Amino acid sequence: MINKNLKRIAFNRAATTYDKYAVLQKQISSNLFDRLSPVKLKPNFILDLGSGTGENNSIFKNTYKNKKIINYDFSEKMLMHAKSKDKDLFAQNKILGKKNISYICGDIENLPFKKNLMDLVWSSSSLQWCTDLNKTFSGIKGLLNYGGLFIFSTFGPKTLNELSKINEALYHKNTVNYFTHMHDIGDMLISNGFSNPVLDSEQHILTYSSVDKLFIDIKNIGATSSFNQEKKGLGGKNYLKKISLEYEKYKKSGLFPATYEVIYGYAWNMSKNQKL
Repeated sequence: MINKNLKRIAFNRAATTYDKYAVLQKQISSNLFDRLSPVKLKPNFILDLGSGTGENNSIFKNTYKNKKIINYDFSEKMLMHAKSKDKDLFAQNKILGKKNISYICGDIENLPFKKNLMDLVWSSSSLQWCTDLNKTFSGIKGLLNYGGLFIFSTFGPKTLNELSKINEALYHKNTVNYFTHMHDIGDMLISNGFSNPVLDSEQHILTYSSVDKLFIDIKNIGATSSFNQEKKGLGGKNYLKKISLEYEKYKKSGLFPATYEVIYGYAWNMSKNQKL
């Protein structure tokens, strides 16, 4: 189980380094926008779950002019960094409805919004931090207005498989985060009442001149493992030394690969939920 307190600390620490190191996450977000662009949707309320440093705000503002955009993230420092990118927002009221962009700190698994409020719920590279994905989908479904769209990206079980195999070999257990299979995600969407889910996946392989640089990337985007267990996360000089030696088996053309399986999906709310 993911330790949410450790996860918040990791993301808070990474708030000032995330934009520099989140190259893959930015590409994934761009790919997700490519999937959204042909969809005919005119949302009034847009919720960005796991909004991080607010990288999506400019695209949302340009695509859906004068609409309400809500940045929702687990890390208060990520949100503070997002707000700092737009100095004009500092002088504006923080209350939802008083301006076009709002910033709210909270857990994706506990959404504090009115039912049937959102027309578009977006989440890119964040759902993998949920302990109960089925519960999360249920909460998101309840927020969507009739005809609303939930669009997301997350990571599949092949993600960091090199590191997972090394940990299994060395410690007989996996200290890398657990990732859900694409077909299980599709089943959860359907079981929670979503309509017409569409999912696809692609594989990215990042390469590094050293294993240390891989861990620097992971740390500086806040993606270190936060399982609820002692001394089993990514860290410690002895741990890194052992990992580096084992990683030599995967080295190709002088570079160390890190595989990421990226899952993209979207689904609709076509049921008329009762408003509260």
